[in-house]
Amino acid sequence: MGADDRSSVNIMIHNAWYAAGLSVDFEVEKLEKRTICEKAMVLWRSAEGEVVAHDDRCCHKRMPVSAGRFLEGGVLECPYHGLCFDSTGACVKIPSAPDAPIPKRARLLPFTVREKDGVVWVWPGDPDAIGDIEPIDTPEIASPDWDTIHGDLFVKGNSVLMVENVLDLTHFYPLHGNSIGQYADTQIDFEVETGEIGGSGFVRTSRDVDSYPQSEGFQDLLIHEVADSSSSQTVIGPGVLIAKRTNWPAGGRAKNEDPKELVNYHLFAPHDRASHKYTYVVNMPKNQMCGSDPNKRGVDRAKEFFPSVFEEDVWAIEMQQKMCEVPNGDYAEVNLATDLALVRGRKMLFDLYDKEA
Repeated sequence: MGADDRSSVNIMIHNAWYAAGLSVDFEVEKLEKRTICEKAMVLWRSAEGEVVAHDDRCCHKRMPVSAGRFLEGGVLECPYHGLCFDSTGACVKIPSAPDAPIPKRARLLPFTVREKDGVVWVWPGDPDAIGDIEPIDTPEIASPDWDTIHGDLFVKGNSVLMVENVLDLTHFYPLHGNSIGQYADTQIDFEVETGEIGGSGFVRTSRDVDSYPQSEGFQDLLIHEVADSSSSQTVIGPGVLIAKRTNWPAGGRAKNEDPKELVNYHLFAPHDRASHKYTYVVNMPKNQMCGSDPNKRGVDRAKEFFPSVFEEDVWAIEMQQKMCEVPNGDYAEVNLATDLALVRGRKMLFDLYDKEA
């Protein structure tokens, strides 16, 4: 990889856990297609309740088995020549050769899957590289004490650009100036922390302000117009960013008076080096209501409100991606003091990429 590739974030990391979807997305014996790190996958939940993932190509003639169907006994039939596969990927029947031994190599290539806290994770890279790396905890998603909504966006941009976007709050103005952002947000002091969680590196930015006027969007989502506010953005490996925010009424931080909470999981699954699937999962405590309507749950307001915010991010990422594909010439990015977390985040991801290469 040359210097031009590095400056254009032209990377893709295979050895990592990526979200294939939420647990609710995978029904028993319903085929789901995914492309993660240029790997064509088919996933399904077996009759025993386990989610499995395999290469989507039939081992015979490359027909996508995701176009097939399930037969009695939970076996998946390829629609081209009828080869049948069990949930381990092993071929268990060949209609054209019913009495011949089934070749040992007649199987679907597997991918390692972990289902945890309401999320289905897949490892598209070398399974021997997993070691002690664990998918992150997402307790709010699976908890009955939290309300959750989620959605997916397909982004025509490298996932590194989206990681940087969500890690950085200085873009809230002007990009989100009509919703969650305001000019004063760009001058809030922040702290940057690095470390390791579950075997993966992380970079975290934290911001704490007291008696701070909230943007119109956050007033609606988290009630308090002037608030003591604590927020953090934590990128973990190449596929996860956790954004947390708690607002108290002005002066309420010390006594934890009337806290309003928001936990967003931003999950990135590279399709290739120039596109990715972006899954957002918005979580609020059970029956936490919004500011504009005391009868409406905060997550229901978030479901109305956040998609347009996230689509603004997608617009920015796709514009950046186009410029990343222009030869650099004499161009070089200028990092600002407020980009410290982004610089450390990009270094963490490139170190992972270099280690894998």
